[in-house]
Amino acid sequence: MWSDNETTQDLLGYQVHADLLQKIILNESMLPISIGVFGNWGSGKSSLMLLLKKGIESWIEGIQKSNKALPADGVKENDKILQVNFNSWQFESYDSTKLTMIETILDALSNDINEKKDVFEKADDFFARIKFLKAGVFILKKVHENLTPDCIKKWLPSKEELDVITGKDKYNKLMEDVGKGNTSKFIETFRNLFEELVKDAAYKAVVVYIDDLDRCDPRRIIECLEAVKLFVNVDRTAFVIGADERIIEYAISQHYPIKMKKEDISSPFSDYLEKLIQLPYKIPKLSDNEQETYITLLLCKNHLRRMDFDDVHKKYKEFRKSDKHSKYNIEDIKKGSPNVDFQHIEYMLPIVPLIKQFLNGNPRQLKRFMNTLYVRKELAEVAGFDGIRPDVLVKLMVLEYNTLYALRFEDLYKKQRENGGMLQIAQVEEQATTTEGVQDPLWKEDWSSDYLRRWLAAKPSLDGINLQNYFWVARDALKNEKPVASLVTSKVMLMFKRLCVLQSSSLIKKELPNMLKDCDDSEKEMLIRLINEKLCTNSEAIDCWRILVGDENNLLVDNNVDRLKLLFHHVKTDKVDPQAAPFFTAMLSIEGEIHDYIESLPKGGPLMKAIKVKQKMIK
Repeated sequence: MWSDNETTQDLLGYQVHADLLQKIILNESMLPISIGVFGNWGSGKSSLMLLLKKGIESWIEGIQKSNKALPADGVKENDKILQVNFNSWQFESYDSTKLTMIETILDALSNDINEKKDVFEKADDFFARIKFLKAGVFILKKVHENLTPDCIKKWLPSKEELDVITGKDKYNKLMEDVGKGNTSKFIETFRNLFEELVKDAAYKAVVVYIDDLDRCDPRRIIECLEAVKLFVNVDRTAFVIGADERIIEYAISQHYPIKMKKEDISSPFSDYLEKLIQLPYKIPKLSDNEQETYITLLLCKNHLRRMDFDDVHKKYKEFRKSDKHSKYNIEDIKKGSPNVDFQHIEYMLPIVPLIKQFLNGNPRQLKRFMNTLYVRKELAEVAGFDGIRPDVLVKLMVLEYNTLYALRFEDLYKKQRENGGMLQIAQVEEQATTTEGVQDPLWKEDWSSDYLRRWLAAKPSLDGINLQNYFWVARDALKNEKPVASLVTSKVMLMFKRLCVLQSSSLIKKELPNMLKDCDDSEKEMLIRLINEKLCTNSEAIDCWRILVGDENNLLVDNNVDRLKLLFHHVKTDKVDPQAAPFFTAMLSIEGEIHDYIESLPKGGPLMKAIKVKQKMIK
């Protein structure tokens, strides 16, 4: 089993990305800078940020051990770097996330100076100045809570506290601006004081890592981004922000509802994001070679002794320094560790081609998939099921994990149950490899898409294999007729909630195309699944039908009959409200499978009447 947490043990080849970002941050001419580490859910943003932090820590240790300056960089022996972690999601429930973030940075400064008093001159002065800045932030929080000026006064520092601070007039002005409610003046003064503090404390850089920003609601996302820009993005600072870029753009669109003009080449929301993030750094999707390497290393980590795996990992890192493209497969690993037993790992390797072909290469999904696989293997062992083949188990699981085709997993279960655990599938698998495709009448209707043909043709063949035990260990998935780890990303969930609150199909017509333009097929299918779940509970759900009717360009269904089948799975279509007529009419106008499928659905009298009226209007 593998932990789902971020890690500094690089199995993805991300060290090269961390090294590049480190080089940028340590270049004083590049500061201040805000870096957006962008990637989809589970792409490894947090792990990349940890690798970056670890790399800077190693750089600091190297400087401390050195007795001389490094001429190439002009680095002095007493240069100091402070690294601060802020998980925005953990503080989302706070009244002011942005002010909490600023307090976190000030606390980190205070703690760092306290731990290293011997290398800081005027430590007491720095403590007093930090305390004062924290007092200002605290007062500003109280202002946000609508306290009266009289109430604010009790939070002001005493005269004695003011007198110990160098340049006390500036600090008096800071308090005066807050007391008057002059927020813009407060921000300007705060920035100047904070910048002076970092400079006087002789920091080479203050690096702040803001993680999980895309898990927050749109208002909190904007708060954090603007706090960075307004308060603390000053000389000698670097902010590294991990998030899904699409969710950030969505948050901006909700906070600042700017209307796009037809002549606009780029989105105003992405333009606004560029003002907040100076360097967007997108994590690339794993290539096939990288996926194979990652899965192989995960297997090694699970099956080898720790010392043996550490040696494998060390050799892998050395390999990646000179070769960024090739896969690091089991043969490479065995060459470097001739005395290690790799039998268990080699037994599992037939699963790799299936995972590469049918999963999307997302590191977190790969790891969760592997964890589910191992739980089922162990369950089979405990249950006394001998001969469970991992490649057969994985072939079934990749179907179960597919949002659009998970229902075919149920279909297979029913087919094998009716035939004593066996599938009469040899001919169907063969037909799937031909130009004509699947022709068997029992399979043709639901198994003819390109994806399912590839799945049927993939090794291993399921013909002649008793699948009863395989489905028994997967019964948690069968119970709810959903994939075990059917993942709906936060982006799709936010999108669905936003669409449900729009009060007319005309509004949806305007907003939906922009929402969907950056969605891939799997995300559109997640949205369809959310609509389906709501319609299963209430087939008359008006908000769902508004979405479908508002999709006048057919962006969701996209002439894909399998998506329609997912949409109407277990929905009582005979109870559907007549307001759904425009959607049904649009689908009926598409000749072929889609028309035939919609025609076959049971419909109530009011809906049928509304469809006929709509069809006459179109003619």
